[in-house]
Amino acid sequence: MKIILGLIACFCMAFTNLYSQSISNSSKEKFIAEFDAYISEVLKNTDIPAIGISILSGGKPVFIKTYGFANKEAGIKADNNTLFYIASSTKSFTALAAALLDKEGKIKLNEPMNKYMGSLKFKNPIPAEQITIKHLLTHTAGLTNEALGFRMAFSGDIKDYEIDHVFTGAMTYADTMFNKYNYDNLGYNIYAVLLRKHLKLNWQDVLATKIFKPVDMNHTTSYMSEAVRKGWNVAAPYQAIGNNGAVLTELPKQDNNLQSAGGIFSSPNDLAKWIEVNMNKGKIDGRQVFAKEILEKCQTGYASVERTMQPFTGLSQYGLGWIIGDYKKEKVIYHFGGFPGYSGHISFMPDKKIGVAITTNESIMGSRVATVLATFAYDWWLNEHGMDTIYEGKKNELKQMYEGYKRASAKDIESKSKRPSKLSLPLTNYTGVFTNEFCGTMKIFVKDAVLNAALGNMQSSSTHFTQEEAIRVELIPGSGQVIKFMKDEKNSITKLVYNEFEFIRMSNKD
Repeated sequence: MKIILGLIACFCMAFTNLYSQSISNSSKEKFIAEFDAYISEVLKNTDIPAIGISILSGGKPVFIKTYGFANKEAGIKADNNTLFYIASSTKSFTALAAALLDKEGKIKLNEPMNKYMGSLKFKNPIPAEQITIKHLLTHTAGLTNEALGFRMAFSGDIKDYEIDHVFTGAMTYADTMFNKYNYDNLGYNIYAVLLRKHLKLNWQDVLATKIFKPVDMNHTTSYMSEAVRKGWNVAAPYQAIGNNGAVLTELPKQDNNLQSAGGIFSSPNDLAKWIEVNMNKGKIDGRQVFAKEILEKCQTGYASVERTMQPFTGLSQYGLGWIIGDYKKEKVIYHFGGFPGYSGHISFMPDKKIGVAITTNESIMGSRVATVLATFAYDWWLNEHGMDTIYEGKKNELKQMYEGYKRASAKDIESKSKRPSKLSLPLTNYTGVFTNEFCGTMKIFVKDAVLNAALGNMQSSSTHFTQEEAIRVELIPGSGQVIKFMKDEKNSITKLVYNEFEFIRMSNKD
């Protein structure tokens, strides 16, 4: 009798497991159909060239799909191996690498930064003996160095000797900000300098060997040159401008302006792996790739953060490269990223085993669309009620938002086009080479009958501005900036001011 009862129990268990699996497959298929249909509807009204989406449920991928064009002009479609720039979502990778090196005893998180600076000495008073590596990676170091971040993320002027000079000469410290959260790229940029000085390693190579290879991320890189050499499909950067739809931006990412706080190109396939290994505490495909305690260290909060950016708002914590917050009372771990031409959303619910990675090659509507699609996925798997009504409303809001943006943008462009010139001299009188000790060399030249500015990788034509002896440029696409020219008593241009930095005129030849 016991044997018969045992057989019956086994049969019932097997039947239950089979039934549960069939329900799971049914749910997956239902989600795919509903999500795919919703995505297609949203994309009709937003001019986003391409979007890559990876959704995990039960700790495993249930949906990976890419829509649109990596390059509209060339007619190149995007697919699940297309590379998108993930911008500041890079921080979770760099921080994990730092945690791994901490475990190896090579650069300890709780040791002061001066221990790893080699021969570098700060010009200004900096308490480097009290600022730890963890302070750097949790944005609580109290340090400022705008020129360093500018070179690394934008201009690309990053020769070692120049970076060392900017690192030591332009660094400042505010004691009132020490141990207080203040988000920027600087701490992660400093960590890259310390890697180079102490271990003689480039941060890019550390990520490749410590993370990309073990996780089997075969279409992920921190070198644009690698993507080009291997013939990978890379999503080109776009911005929606006025009534023109999405147009290519003029600041493409290159090797020299990919940096440790925002320097990874990755694919939807690979980002699914990244979420899986983090969600499952270092395990993927049955392999324990990273020690569980290291992932837990990264996903532990160390600094309080008040978040206002949707969809995860309110009091949160910043860990090592991750923000720990909540969504509808469920714990969520995430980091977003953005740069002219790209938007990214990476998040997961560790307790519910749901994860989302959404990357786009458009930066005006990209983040807004990513937010709506991410919450759709979370709400669906959390069995939220009334989704049809809610997300029909959100879809219409996106459409209205974009239509409103296009109208406002077109009106703004027209208004700027009517501004009179405030320059008092012939254009050639403003041209030349201008230098700032920490920001580098800017060239002002005439092209197509207007002044143009170039600074490293950055270049922009100018439009008229409202101030005397000033022009408006977009060296950072989509972000209007002012260049103010200064004259001496002889009415000659001697310097210019850009982004609060003063550039001295070295030559009148461009």
